[in-house]
Amino acid sequence: MSRNARTPAVHVIDPMADPAPLPEITVDHFRENGCTVTCVVIDPADAQQTLYGTVTRPDGTLAGTYYPADRVRGEHWRIVATDGTHYHAASEFDAVEWLSTTTPGGGPDTGTVECGGCSRPLTITRQQWERDASAPCPCGSGADLTFHRRHAEWGENL
Repeated sequence: MSRNARTPAVHVIDPMADPAPLPEITVDHFRENGCTVTCVVIDPADAQQTLYGTVTRPDGTLAGTYYPADRVRGEHWRIVATDGTHYHAASEFDAVEWLSTTTPGGGPDTGTVECGGCSRPLTITRQQWERDASAPCPCGSGADLTFHRRHAEWGENL
């Protein structure tokens, strides 16, 4: 063996030794648009990274869940609706806002727009119609609400 050969940095460990310290995990609750939001947060004193959250409507029914697809950076948020449909969201705020304002199965305060990527009909709330620039679609694309507002009024055939 050469004198310049590197010795692998491997050593025997005691399987009964204490594990590395675990980060603190807490459960936070808050209200948004009348709904209860419950989220599991890791390391609340430092990074305050949300692992996942749930949104429950005022009547106690589940609106859906959300989580970051990239848990290291806390980015690329996903929403899982109660019907099992997955949606993309730009941020945790957007995920909570969407879940707390979307009416299940449509209703008087919802409308339908078409996704620009896959032509799927998307249900949106009046609040989304008035406030948002786009509505997310499970295909990863979405509906351009600014375009739709230029061509229709709320309640018309969107």
